[in-house]
Amino acid sequence: MIRTPLILTALILTALGAAGAQTGTTGQRQMTPEMQARLKAMQPVTDLAQTVRLLPDLEKNKATALTKAQAKQLLPILTTLQKASSVQPNDAKKYLTQIEDRILTGKQLAALDTLLLKAEQEREARRTQNQSGQNQSQRVPGMPGALGGLMGGQRPAGAGQAGPGQNSQGGQPGQFNPFRQGRSAEQLGAYIKVLQKK
Repeated sequence: MIRTPLILTALILTALGAAGAQTGTTGQRQMTPEMQARLKAMQPVTDLAQTVRLLPDLEKNKATALTKAQAKQLLPILTTLQKASSVQPNDAKKYLTQIEDRILTGKQLAALDTLLLKAEQEREARRTQNQSGQNQSQRVPGMPGALGGLMGGQRPAGAGQAGPGQNSQGGQPGQFNPFRQGRSAEQLGAYIKVLQKK
């Protein structure tokens, strides 16, 4: 499917743009090879988080709203994500494949792509405005710029001290769940309720 490489390319370009923005006269550090590797390793989790965050927007249009049968297929995935203590990259790939290839229609995927591009443009506009306004943007420590923004502006559990890869569990990717707290958790819980009523 063409969709995933497009998302991956867009997100990597965003991350690289953020890394470039961190250099120069601002005094901020450049994205290190370790950070780039961590971002790449976490890409499936980032892609899944972005897709799940945008799924409720499909309900706003009758033509793209999920059917009862689709909701029945999607609910086990969403409830698993809601309850998991962490989301591993391999699991994220599996869930994303199920959602994109087995549950959503081509029309729904096209709508998601449109929503993704719009969200990316809005993030880029905010980033540009923040950089021109204060020459500093708020980042989650240890997380490359794009990753923090993709989680709906919320820090994953434990990110106040360190990002994924800088925790007591040995610095391996996939040791957090972007669906467990903050706005992302609230949105997922609300969307699960919507699907349960179908």
